[in-house]
Amino acid sequence: MDVKSTQSLSEFFHDAVTRAIRNQRVDTTEMTQFYLTNLLADFARTPLDDDALAIKMCQGLSAAPGTRAQKLREVGDTSLFVSGFFPDRLNRSLVDVDYYIGMGEVAYGYLSRMVRGRPGEAWRDVFLELSDKFARFVEVLSEISQDSVTGSPVCVLRLYEKYLKTGSSAALAKLRQRGFYVRRGTVH
Repeated sequence: MDVKSTQSLSEFFHDAVTRAIRNQRVDTTEMTQFYLTNLLADFARTPLDDDALAIKMCQGLSAAPGTRAQKLREVGDTSLFVSGFFPDRLNRSLVDVDYYIGMGEVAYGYLSRMVRGRPGEAWRDVFLELSDKFARFVEVLSEISQDSVTGSPVCVLRLYEKYLKTGSSAALAKLRQRGFYVRRGTVH
């Protein structure tokens, strides 16, 4: 689906999230799908900040309770978005995708425990699911990201590098859709 042909970013991302969750065979709730849709729509409207994730996590854990949830959510959301959409950016930095996945899992896990018995408790299960299946949701966002790129040689090379590094079945499927035959670390 083309962004231009939809009525809103939310509609576009809802369709993309639904399709990617189905393709990745991730068992999830409607609330989590709704959360992921809004996360993507929010990041499409707001620039990504370059603040260090570890500093944000420390600030979140030491913040007053009212601010703590917001800071931890920012860490989880940023970790998920960057891991799914910009893994190449992480390959060129001091930290890798595994670091971001770990930070996101911890942030969402802590957040799920924090909202228990408080306003916003309805989101507890969403944050718990995001924590428990964080790596799976990274693959969901990665598929959405890959679907939005062109078939340029650089994009195909990045897709192949991702497959080599992670063994991602989604990356392999995308390579095959583009007509490449991949066999044990070689591409034809």
